[in-house]
Amino acid sequence: MNRRPSKPNLRLTGRQAGGWLIVLACLALLVGCATETKQKWLTIFFDGVPKPGAATNAPLQTVEGQPASTNAVAQPVAPPQPQLIIHPPYGKRECTACHESQYSQKMKGKPGEVCFTCHQETQKSFAAAKVKHQPMENGECVSCHSPHNSANKKLLIAKGEKLCFECHEDVQQQLVKARVKHQPVENGECSSCHSPHQSDFKKLLIKPAGKLCFECHEDLQQQMDKAAFKHDPAGNGDCASCHNPHQSAEPALLIKDRRQVCFECHEEKDMAEVKDHADALQESCANCHDPHFGKDKYLLKGAAAKAEGKGAPSPK
Repeated sequence: MNRRPSKPNLRLTGRQAGGWLIVLACLALLVGCATETKQKWLTIFFDGVPKPGAATNAPLQTVEGQPASTNAVAQPVAPPQPQLIIHPPYGKRECTACHESQYSQKMKGKPGEVCFTCHQETQKSFAAAKVKHQPMENGECVSCHSPHNSANKKLLIAKGEKLCFECHEDVQQQLVKARVKHQPVENGECSSCHSPHQSDFKKLLIKPAGKLCFECHEDLQQQMDKAAFKHDPAGNGDCASCHNPHQSAEPALLIKDRRQVCFECHEEKDMAEVKDHADALQESCANCHDPHFGKDKYLLKGAAAKAEGKGAPSPK
């Protein structure tokens, strides 16, 4: 014989019903009560009810010498985005100023010609220059400049020496291995000595070699201007005949060991004929001679100059 499933007993006992009535009565009272009244009533039934206006999250409990623990996940902070420099035609959406149409990448002229449509002053100075930077001469403006926007000044595609080393890898390799580095080169300030477009001087220098070096070495220029005698290379501005402008393995950026650099011009056999040089050819010439200027025609300095004045054997 099949039995019907028993129905759950939904009736409440008298004690249960009384409890629910009390809870409902309290909730009814709390609905219309002020915040302070609610707080007093809730403390009757619950522990740790915060006072009105107090923070509901308890502070982290820390042990001295140990960091506070938290379950919060630190959100990564995005690095600030560099401010872009916009090429004016691109910013104004004047695509046809450079392109044949706004839907085509084809330029309105040969490489470089389009740029000179606006940069006419650059074109004039470039046409009259004696020495020209090869990318510029080939019309490859975009090898250094971005045609639309860039985070670098002059719309350059990279900063400082990074841009120059794109082509001048040999200079970069030498610089990495060098013991002594010229500060402008080390700082990536190539344009402090070289023009990026054109120049009237070799190596695209912004000034003649001697005058260019004195832009920074002002103290040396002032002393040379007052000197009675000048070493020909220094007096003629041929600084690179003794010094490497980028890097060197020798002190003072010398092109060779200081005992040998002088023999680039002064032949060793001629120097050996001078009596005072008999025991000094393996020493540095700068021990007795100033390499830039001096008070006498032999550029002797210090004790050597005094000895010469007292009748010591003089160079021929």
